Amino acid sequence: MNLTAASANLLNYLKGWATNLNYEGNGQFDSTLPPYDEWAGGQVDIAGSRGVILEGNFSYIIPAGFTGTVDSLEFGRGLTSSSSSGFDLANTDLSIDLGGVSPSKTFTGAIYSLTHNSNVDSDPLANFTGVTSKSGKQQDGLFDYLGEVGTVQNGTSGNDWLYSFDGNDTLNGGAGRDRFVFDRDIDGALSSTIGNDAVNGFTAGAKGDIVRLALQSTAFDSFAEVYAASSQAGANTVINLGALGDITLNGVTKTALVAGNFEFVA
Repeated sequence: MNLTAASANLLNYLKGWATNLNYEGNGQFDSTLPPYDEWAGGQVDIAGSRGVILEGNFSYIIPAGFTGTVDSLEFGRGLTSSSSSGFDLANTDLSIDLGGVSPSKTFTGAIYSLTHNSNVDSDPLANFTGVTSKSGKQQDGLFDYLGEVGTVQNGTSGNDWLYSFDGNDTLNGGAGRDRFVFDRDIDGALSSTIGNDAVNGFTAGAKGDIVRLALQSTAFDSFAEVYAASSQAGANTVINLGALGDITLNGVTKTALVAGNFEFVA
């Protein structure tokens, strides 16, 4: 997952993208017959309109969902369509490498939810945590899928907010004062674990980077508790959260950590 200046705070960007999508429907494929190379959701040929493009080599079978392979998801502004070149975005704000894998049932639900949130004004994140279809079935969301497969997230040269999902994530910060957020409720349902996560590019000490914990656990809601749960493993600091998972700060010496490197959210 590659962030840009526009999506440097991942969660805030996705909220804004959903709020400004101005589209509710099934989207469209790039040709009339499968297999397809692209699917797109959003209003086409409207300047600044939000859109999303899925690329790969896939078919869609009702009710099973997507089959084949999926390569990438791109979110941005200015969705266009051409009979010769397919779909495009004038500005790509966020790209997710899907790795050419076979799409799961969770993935099919996630794509449905992206463009079927009828309550977007009150709950824009439902585009990503999952919506209820017209048949009354609760669909999965993109956050569920990212938790299922794990992520590698690449920040920018600015002040990024990178978010852990339920699976094993690698969060790569860049320059700037970055926040690495671990929230058990990020997908709309309290998770039993944040996974086994790794953080690269973390700067410890005053005015350094920040680990932001929203674990809903009284065992890890203070610097003293988190520091006591941390250990040095070679050149890295491992924060052992017990059944909730762990966070490895690669290249960080435990004794360099200070209270200002942590934020705690109820």
